[in-house]
This record gives sequence, C-alpha cells and structure tokens, in this order.
Amino acid sequence: MTALRSLLASGVRDLRVRDYPVAAGARRDGRGPFPMVWTDLPGGTALDADGVVTATGPDGRAYPNPVSMCLYALGEHSRALAEDRPDRDRFGPFLTQASWLRAHQDGEGGWRYPVPVPRYGVGPGWYSGMAQGMAASTLLRAHDLTGERSYLDSADGAVEVLLRPVDRGGCADYDERGRPFLEECPASPPSRVLNGALFALFGLIEHQHRTGGSAHLAVQDRLAAELAGFDLGYWSRYDLRWSWPASVNYHALHVSLLAATAGLTGMPVFDDVAGRWRARLRDPASRLRARVVKATQVWRHRRG
Repeated sequence: MTALRSLLASGVRDLRVRDYPVAAGARRDGRGPFPMVWTDLPGGTALDADGVVTATGPDGRAYPNPVSMCLYALGEHSRALAEDRPDRDRFGPFLTQASWLRAHQDGEGGWRYPVPVPRYGVGPGWYSGMAQGMAASTLLRAHDLTGERSYLDSADGAVEVLLRPVDRGGCADYDERGRPFLEECPASPPSRVLNGALFALFGLIEHQHRTGGSAHLAVQDRLAAELAGFDLGYWSRYDLRWSWPASVNYHALHVSLLAATAGLTGMPVFDDVAGRWRARLRDPASRLRARVVKATQVWRHRRG
C-alpha cells in the first residue's frame, strides 16, 4: 500500500499542466521556425563544457542526447528568428548542436543511443525515429543559415535511417499497405510512441518538401488511421505498448503536437482529436482520473 500511496501522491502533484505553444509561421519546407516552441533545456539535461546538450544515463554518466539536443537547438533557432535582425552569433547555441550532429553521425546515417530502455526491453545501441526526424529539422535549418552542403547530406542520411524498416535496423515499422509508423524506440513488439512519431513526422515533412519526396504522405495517413488507438475515451495514451494513460504533461504535449500536425498536413482529423483531448485536459476530473488509473495500473504491473 505504501507504493500505491506514493504513486497516487505523485499523481496529485502532477496536476499542474505545462504549456507547449505551437509556433506561428511554421512552413512545410522547414524554412522558418520549428512547429513547436521549446523555451528551455529539456528536463534532466545540461550543457557540457562545449555547449552540447547532455543527459544523465542510468549509470550516472552524461552522454550527448540527440533528441534533447535538437529540442534545445530548434528552440534557440526559433527565438533567434523572432528577434529583429539577429546577428550570426545569436545562432551560436543552435549551430553548436547542429555541428555536433553532423560530426558524430555514423556511417549508417544515424546516432545510436548508448543507454537501454527497460520499458520496451531494448538494450543500448538503438536508433530513435524521433532523433532522426528532429535531426533532419535541425540540419536543414543549419544549411539555410550557413549554406554548407554537408548539412543537407547529413539530413538525407538521417531520413534514410528514419524510413529504413525496423527489421533492417531502421526506425520505420511498415503495415501491410506499406505505410510506416516512425518508432521513437524500435522494439519487439512495437512500442508506438505517439509524441515521438509526431516529432519525427515534422522532420520528414520538411525534408520531403525540400527534395520532392512523398514518403510523409504514407506516414501521416498511417498516423491518422491509428489515432483512435491512443484514445482512452477520457484521456490519451503515451504509446500502444501499454494501456496506461499518459502523464498530464504528455497529454498536453499530444494536444499541441496534433494541432501543429494539422497545420502542416492540412488533415482535419488531427485538429479534431486535438480539440477533444484539449477539452479533457481542461477538465480536472479527467486529469485526476487519468493519473489515478495510471498509478493503479503501474502498481499492479510492478506487483506482477
């Protein structure tokens, strides 16, 4: 009972909702602000001596985290764009992350994570679809800023790994119609993380509009078809691997990501779902129910 009380208490503390603004002026070709506004360093991260974003691994050691790096970089880029005639130095933090990505991209075109993901039974050495897509968004903007072709080449490599089938070491899980789901953490069985897939889609849309590709159309069609699976009727799910409700802040992030996706794709289904989930977010009873249900299910899972 002590563990259950602890989970319930953390749920009550989690009722404060973070704001995830959708950027105005986001373009499908990525020539402008990133669709989501990120205002600070992601939680649990820090800047190392070189200004690169690092996270703390389970062994207590810091490692460069591509997703966190891109969130910070794209936030800095958007803030610099919003200033009146910013000079090149203002983009320094952004270019620090973009340069690291370019320099440390492996021969396959990706960035392997050196940490395990116990939630999905995944060991170190995996590619993240979220990282690959967000890196493409970052590298495309670095090319726009510097004119250096190598950033475009790096973005191409990132998208190649993003669309490579999971069974060949990539991040895309294809259905019988050939539509890929972009896996934040490729696993067996598939994890289907919603926020990671949406972030990855942003980068793919931007890249395909630069190159004339159409892979994003199948991705957004697959996501639209599977949205119902993430709907609990009173809240959203973080993934399709576990039936637990998402945390309140991930639910809020889902709402903003879906609204941004509607703007980029022109597909009303994303806006419709965002509207329903936004109403639940504003309902204290729905928030409390989601957290209590999650706490109970996690407790039962741990006991099992």
